[in-house]
Formats: sequence, C-alpha cells, structure tokens
Amino acid sequence: MAEFKSCKRIEIIYSQAVEEDVFEALRKEGFAKHFTKLSNVFGSGFSNPKLGDAIWPQVNEMLIMYCDEQAAAGIAGVVAKLRERYPVEGIACFVSDAQII
Repeated sequence: MAEFKSCKRIEIIYSQAVEEDVFEALRKEGFAKHFTKLSNVFGSGFSNPKLGDAIWPQVNEMLIMYCDEQAAAGIAGVVAKLRERYPVEGIACFVSDAQII
C-alpha cells in the first residue's frame, strides 16, 4: 500500500512583466529551490486580461510548488508583499492541501 505524505500545493500566477521580481523575492527568502514553471498562461482575473492576442497582448506565468505548511505561509507572505508593490499587475497565490505518494 502506498504511503502518503501531506503537504501544501502553492500556485502563483503572475504577469510576465514581473517575473524577475517574483523569482528574486522568492530566492531572497529561500523559496525558489523546487518548482514547476508554466509559461504563456492565459486568463482573465481581477486585473487586465492576459490573453497573448492583439487586443490583450500580455501573458501570465505560473509557478507550482509543494512544501510544508510553514513554507507555504512564508511564500504567501512574499506574494502579499509583491501584490503591494505591484497592485495593478495581477499576482495571485493559491494554497491547497496535497499529498505526495
């Protein structure tokens, strides 16, 4: 039978325009060691749409990270500071429960 380890899944979706600042902030706090990055993510949230087309040419990027609860709180804190710094760029962080098999 497989053994499960509980952890947190973090999804950070941000405008491509602030990518360097996102990674710099995460690295500074020691949170950018393990991640999956999805490029050219399209969507419409609570900022301007990022659709990569002639009308809405910008795109988003997305990071997916798995960590313990303490690291998840730290990452969420980093994202909250970035949102204050860039209030109109569109930066979101989602935290959910996950299990590693």
